Amino acid sequence: MTILKCIDSGLDVLGEVSKQLVYSYLTQNQLSRETIPDEPWRFTETLRSLFGRGEEVLERTIVTELKRTFDITSSGGMLVEILAAARLRKGSAEQRGDIHGRTRKSHNPVGVS
Repeated sequence: MTILKCIDSGLDVLGEVSKQLVYSYLTQNQLSRETIPDEPWRFTETLRSLFGRGEEVLERTIVTELKRTFDITSSGGMLVEILAAARLRKGSAEQRGDIHGRTRKSHNPVGVS
């Protein structure tokens, strides 16, 4: 599951229509869904301007989803910190997959099945 899917899942508590309204509001504030992982502080500020203190509930829901998906065991944590950890985990997993793929190719001589 990608970081964006975790964010989507966290926003699911609002319902589909409200989630789409949140994304529309983000776009009006020059923040696209795709840039949330790169600008989490803007994301939380924009949610706070939309929901007030209710933003904290959404942030906790998204943080919980990210921790579960990326196996992050730290207690607590703000969305900004957890997104950084998730990006590191995701990058490490992609690098391991890339290395594994290259290693498998190098061990398969041409003409041998």
